[in-house]
Amino acid sequence: MGSRHEALFSAVEVAAWSNGKLDGDSSAVLTGVIIDSRECGPGGLFVALKGENTDGHNYLDKAYENGAAGAVVSERWILENEYPDIPEGRFLLTVAEPLEALQAVAAAYLGCIKHPVRIGVTGSNGKTTTKELISRVLSKKYSVVKTEGNFNSEIGLPLSVFNIKDRHDYAVIEMGINRVGEMDVLTEILRPDIVVITNIGTAHIGIFKTRETIAFEKRRAMSLFNDESVLFLDENCDFRDFLVEEHPGRLELFGCRSLVAEGHSLSALSRGLKGWTLSLDEREIAYPLIGEHNLKNALCAVKVGLFADVPRNSIAEALEEAQPLFGRSQIIDGPVTIIQDCYNANADSLLGSISFADDLEWEGAKRYVIGDMKELGASSREIHEAAGRASAAGAAAEVFFFGEDAEVSYKAAVSAGEKLGGTTPRFFWTDDFKVLESKLFKSITAGDLLLLKASRSMNLERLVPMVEEYNRGKRC
Repeated sequence: MGSRHEALFSAVEVAAWSNGKLDGDSSAVLTGVIIDSRECGPGGLFVALKGENTDGHNYLDKAYENGAAGAVVSERWILENEYPDIPEGRFLLTVAEPLEALQAVAAAYLGCIKHPVRIGVTGSNGKTTTKELISRVLSKKYSVVKTEGNFNSEIGLPLSVFNIKDRHDYAVIEMGINRVGEMDVLTEILRPDIVVITNIGTAHIGIFKTRETIAFEKRRAMSLFNDESVLFLDENCDFRDFLVEEHPGRLELFGCRSLVAEGHSLSALSRGLKGWTLSLDEREIAYPLIGEHNLKNALCAVKVGLFADVPRNSIAEALEEAQPLFGRSQIIDGPVTIIQDCYNANADSLLGSISFADDLEWEGAKRYVIGDMKELGASSREIHEAAGRASAAGAAAEVFFFGEDAEVSYKAAVSAGEKLGGTTPRFFWTDDFKVLESKLFKSITAGDLLLLKASRSMNLERLVPMVEEYNRGKRC
């Protein structure tokens, strides 16, 4: 990450910022920061991070071979291994903890960048889509840099900030957390002028235990606020009072009521799988992203755009140009139409997906594939049971449950179906992907609507090629 063509900082600066020991050529100028040795090149600083499955220190030689100007390694690794050879003209920086060094360097680098307004986007759901929409809207008038993909964690965010330059007007940076205390790390690095909280939901509730804890952690994004800072918050957020207490700055609410209260004319008409028809101050907008959640994401971007004095026509153009991100409410058209919404799943998003698909007017059959939801902790059984009950009461002809946790949903669906009586979906469960694929392939038929919803680790997108083969008439 970071530009490979512009100087970011020197080896000496990196050593000072990270409190590290510098050996080798101290005259090097760095143009990028990398954690993957395969992506190293001239001017790159390779930071050797130790993960669950691999250790970057094992690829130090490869990083140098690929052109890295320098590398950051841990003191512990140096003590436990032979001191590595440093190629001529390169350097090695030894630090107490490479991840902490990466974060310290990012914070110090960003401290030298004065111009861009820093927008931190966080929330339980919709962070990446909202970040993309805000960036698209602001880019109609300003020079904008944004988080690429979802590099939003204690590793991803510091890598993202190296793309921020003084020539930018706005930096729109995603802030995602999956442990207590992580938001403090991200906030100390980014020091946001504006914070956008999309919602307080149930993502990672197995880690945080309660929504109250999630709200507390999200509030830490505002811990460095001053009187000039701004919080953008959903007008329906039930943690509003808690989030704003004891923090200086300005509160801006986004949503239909808030825009109307400010004197704007606004209407929204769902077009099902075609997205929404919006009207903002008499300007009609064909917004292509589906579902109530994406309407909220759009209204957030509208509010930020109006706050930044982006012309209304430009805001409308930006929303019309929006594209769904991979696995996030993607529509794949064909004889069998797919709603590919399997990038992530929690209680809020899964029940929302089922409700959206249920409410669609559809002539053919609806078939849902519901997979495991992860990181739910002690709430897992309760939430999976709720998913099963919602499936039983829904409009699907068949529901295919996939994964060990989803067996709970299956049993709850069967039980709820028996109590409901009448016409309920047919239910199927397996934890074997090949069995799921075979069963689904035998069931689908032209005119069907297929919903795919599960946590990312379930990889439900693996079903898409099979359905596309069917759509091309290659059913066997």
